[in-house]
Amino acid sequence: MPLTKLQFRPGIIREVTEYSNSGGWFDCDKIRFRQGYPEKIGGWLAAVNTPLAGTCRQIHEWSSLENDRYIGLGTSSHLYILWSSSLYDITPIRATISLPANPFITGPTGTTLALVHIPGNGSRIGDWIQFRGATAFDAYTADQLNQQYQVVAVDGDTVTINLPVANLSGGISGGGSVVTATLFISPGLDDAVVGQGWGIPPWGGTAPGAGLTTGWGEAFDPSQLNPVDPTVNQLRLWDLDNFGEDLVANIRGGPIYYWHQSLGLASHAVPLNQEIVANGVPFVPADVPATARQVLVSPNDRHLIALGCEDIGATTPDLLLVRWSNAEDAYTWTPLRTNSAGSQRLSAGSFIICGMRTSQNILIWTGLGLWSMSYIGMPYVFGFQSVANGLSIIGPNAMINAGSIVFWMDRGIFYAYTGQTQELPCAVKDYVFKDFNHLQGYKVYAGHNHAFSEVIWFYPSANSMENDRYVMYNYLEQLWTLGTMERTAWLDMGRATLPVATDRKNSLLYFHEFGDDDNGSPLPAWVESADIDAEGGEHYLFLSRFIPDVTFRGGAEEQAVGVTIFSRPAPGRPKIAVVRLGVSPNTPEQYIRVRDRQISFRIESTAAGVGWRLGTLRVDMQLDGRR
Repeated sequence: MPLTKLQFRPGIIREVTEYSNSGGWFDCDKIRFRQGYPEKIGGWLAAVNTPLAGTCRQIHEWSSLENDRYIGLGTSSHLYILWSSSLYDITPIRATISLPANPFITGPTGTTLALVHIPGNGSRIGDWIQFRGATAFDAYTADQLNQQYQVVAVDGDTVTINLPVANLSGGISGGGSVVTATLFISPGLDDAVVGQGWGIPPWGGTAPGAGLTTGWGEAFDPSQLNPVDPTVNQLRLWDLDNFGEDLVANIRGGPIYYWHQSLGLASHAVPLNQEIVANGVPFVPADVPATARQVLVSPNDRHLIALGCEDIGATTPDLLLVRWSNAEDAYTWTPLRTNSAGSQRLSAGSFIICGMRTSQNILIWTGLGLWSMSYIGMPYVFGFQSVANGLSIIGPNAMINAGSIVFWMDRGIFYAYTGQTQELPCAVKDYVFKDFNHLQGYKVYAGHNHAFSEVIWFYPSANSMENDRYVMYNYLEQLWTLGTMERTAWLDMGRATLPVATDRKNSLLYFHEFGDDDNGSPLPAWVESADIDAEGGEHYLFLSRFIPDVTFRGGAEEQAVGVTIFSRPAPGRPKIAVVRLGVSPNTPEQYIRVRDRQISFRIESTAAGVGWRLGTLRVDMQLDGRR
């Protein structure tokens, strides 16, 4: 009998039933479509094997004038710079305290607990402390003592930590007479704590106990929940940008910090309003915003911009206020005739969620609309224009600039901005948003994979507290795919090198599109077609021969994919796996016997070192009666 080519429509479609999608692909994991054909995505490998402390939710890359390339990483507890293949801790310091002699006291015999006397420490459980100058005692070497430790208990001037090994004797004092403790800023939370129930965030209403309200249907800003100290008791989100060679870092709803590249990688980020020395003269910055919801640097004129910050002389933030520093000067914020510092309050919405720099302007999302901020020169400096009303964004990192198009995820909708806003048709929209943890929506992170023309959103499914799924859009071929993957932040490094991303499970930074495996372990991948039938299911289909068409690219000597053929008698009935075939590079045609009204195919790989791309499958298929 003549062979039939199985040419399925590219992309995943979940907006219709599986039967209605006959002739298409219905589900997948770790799959992309290229030139209309499915293939396994690239694998990943740890860039450094040192785990990050805390959960990373922001990555930023820049370079110095000497072409040193830096990657900034903001986690729930630390701020890092990756240079070369080493991590450098630049977390802002809260205080440095000289300790009394022999400040360490071992806990009960055979335990790792130790008490440390730190006068006036003001620590919280979970804070990090770096000890220096300690000398060996009991079971502990100097190197073991002079490390960073996390506080597990606080009792006035005494904190409790866990040392790396058990002690030999309990109640022993030691450490020497020149120990110092460096206290870092307190960590934030790994998870948002918002509340539950209809009529409160994220759907609108009042946050429990906070006395803060939003308009009906307007997204809620979790950083509002604790106006006293939102930097500690809320989901820790950083914003990172570079001001020339230096790094500007802002905790959402908290202070703005500045890292001076000229001071070296051993230096720490300091508050932007802290005294500096300019041309040998001490200078105390004035009118710098105490807190901000986000900071970023304007694209062409180098103003440092703070969104949702305090006005001059105010003590509470105005969540719709935009302020900017003098051009080329991150420290001058007082507007004068002789500088270009200034401010503007947006006129719609309850709060600013985020902003993004594009090649021509800055886009600002509020709870109820999208604004454009453009440089227009003196005397007004920046002009503001409302771009769209009645839309928003699901989280501060849910947008990405891919070439000349800005894509973002809103609550239940995807959008694109090309000079005007338009809803992005999505073939998997209901599938994504019906299995979505909206209370953790601020964790959504959008990324760009330039090499494959893909935009990818990592999001938390309904029963997950962390980003455990992704939805991916190929904007050149206008195709959607989806799958499972835990990623908390992503950065496309362009054509020069590979994308990088972080996870929460292992707290590692990975190079993506590297090999075919999951950091040395197998990376399973699969794609499954919708059902096909003949004449609306009026007749049975009979398959007697199968000819594969698979290209392998992996490094394993013996690569293979599995092909499973399913059958079922009618829509809604359970699928039955009737044939399982192994396909390797030299697999010839295979003879099979499959007979039913509806047939579907699943192609998958589970072994290490396997990369593949599917071509056009062929089968010997014929009608076989009605019974």
